[in-house]
This record gives sequence, structure tokens and C-alpha cells, in this order.
Amino acid sequence: MEPEHEHYREKVRRVLDSGIPIRRYRTELDSEARRLLIDDERKSRIESDLLRPLGAQHFLLLPALVFSPLLGLFALPVSVILSLLFRPIEWILIDKKILLKVAGLIRRVTRWEIIGIPPLDDGAGTLNKVLESAHRMPITVFLGIFAYLIVLYLPLSPSEVLLVSAGFYIFLVSVISVIRAATLNSLVFADPTKRRLIPMHSLVDDALGPSVGIGLIFLLSRQLIYGSKLRSGDLLGDPVVFSTSVLLVLYTATIIGVAVEYAFFVSRSDVVRKTFQNQVVGEYDPMVYLFTRHLGTLRISPLMKLEEWVENGEEIEFTQGPDQTV
Repeated sequence: MEPEHEHYREKVRRVLDSGIPIRRYRTELDSEARRLLIDDERKSRIESDLLRPLGAQHFLLLPALVFSPLLGLFALPVSVILSLLFRPIEWILIDKKILLKVAGLIRRVTRWEIIGIPPLDDGAGTLNKVLESAHRMPITVFLGIFAYLIVLYLPLSPSEVLLVSAGFYIFLVSVISVIRAATLNSLVFADPTKRRLIPMHSLVDDALGPSVGIGLIFLLSRQLIYGSKLRSGDLLGDPVVFSTSVLLVLYTATIIGVAVEYAFFVSRSDVVRKTFQNQVVGEYDPMVYLFTRHLGTLRISPLMKLEEWVENGEEIEFTQGPDQTV
């Protein structure tokens, strides 16, 4: 990072720290980028890195690009079946309002309220969409290994293990992808008792991430230690064969994850998100609040009904916004 990049990064960070969507200061940030001679691609990359940083788990998937021509042969059948299954799962969870009922159940059990908070990435650069997909992929990919390791303990032959784990993986990814797409919105669970706000999308990711991660560590460790005893005389009981199979599943699932992004999130996620958001409006009629910070003071300000927010194209007109400077 050059000094001017760090300078622009600090400007964007100050906007995000204030709790105001980037769109509010888009003109000022663009002017600052031009003054610093930062091109649009670099500008978008800096903003995306602050909004959705990539970690070690993302770069762990990069070798799949090298083996993609070979692994694509294995990933293609799974990707085709997945693309066909998304619509039935969407019909069950969204059209039949099963996900809405689950949100209502969470609301009743936890005594949380459903409100809206404008997302901070509103108005971010176009490259943000690419990195958003990359940021979302690890859970989709690691679910493949998770499904494979669970099925591996069943008394099945190696070929049956692959078929059953593929079916289990297809089911998990289709359901979780629809849920994640539906919750990629401004909806937030508000917990007045513990004074916290929990975005619906982060609730899903926070529940999946640790569960899948801990499960993978446990299943991998157990298989490597007791592999030959768990699958005595079996090809997959050999530690070398098992490790190779895990890598193949990992990188094949990466190719499938890319296909999921194009086959579902790019084409259908907006429709699923808006449908679910409208269902919440009709059921609970929540308010949209602006959660801001200024000079050490936190403030939650009511803006409008979520219905009005949706009708306005999910944008805020800052006619008399907070007195904050970039």
C-alpha cells in the first residue's frame, strides 16, 4: 500500500466508523480519490477490503484455479443438479413463507425485535460485488468437506461415500444459499435486553462458520488418528489416500462454489432478498433506524417505515444529515 492508498483507506474507514452508508459521502470520496490519483479499480478494492476483507481461508482456495479444467469434470454434474434444486428450495422456504415463520419463531423465543438498519456498503465500488462473492464462498466450499467427512463414517464403499456425500452436500448448499440470499438485506434483530443489534445475514454466517469449523477440525483429527481402525481394509482408511481425497473434495467444492455464485446469487439473490423483505414488511411492519457515531456519541435515529424504505429504492435522502466531515 502506498501512502496515498493508506490516506484514502483512512477516509473510508472514518465514514464506516460513523455508521453512515458510503453513498452519503460518495461524491467527497471520489473527489479525494482523484486528488490522490487513485484509479477506480484501486479505489473499489480499498473499499471492499474494509467492508469484506479476505482472510487465509479465501487464499486457501486459490489452487483450485490451477486444477479447474480437471476438477470441472467432477464439479459439473453437482453444479447442474444444484442449479435445478434452487427453485424448489426457494419455493418451500420463501414462497411458502417457511423462512418467515422461522424468523417469527426466533423473535418469539428470544423476545428480539425486527428492525431495519441501512447497510454501510450502499454506494461502494463495482469491484465490491466480485469480492462479495469471494467473501461468501468459504462456507459453501467447507460444507463440501463437512458433508464428505460425516458420510465417511457410514459403512459404505468409497464410491457410495462419494455419491451420498454429494447428495448431502447438494441439499445443504441449496438450503443455506437460499437462506443467505434472503437475509442479505437491511433486516436486523434488535436485542434490547443485551443492548445489541444482530444483522440477519451475520446471524446465519456466525452460526454456520464456527459450527462447520469446529466440526471440520474434529472430523479431520479423528480420521487422521483412527483412520485405519475406523475403515479397516478400506482404501479411504489409508492416511495418504484420505488426505488426497480431502484436497480433491476441497478444490472441487471451490469450483462448485463459483458455479453457485453465478447460477444463483448473481441471477436470483435480489429476487429472493426482496421477496423475503416484503414478507417481513407485511407481517411485522418494522421501522428503519440509522445507527451512527459522532464525536464518541452513539445514536439510533428512526428514519421511516421499512415499507417506505423499500418504496424509495432502499436509499436515504440526507437532506439534514449528521454534521460529519470526511
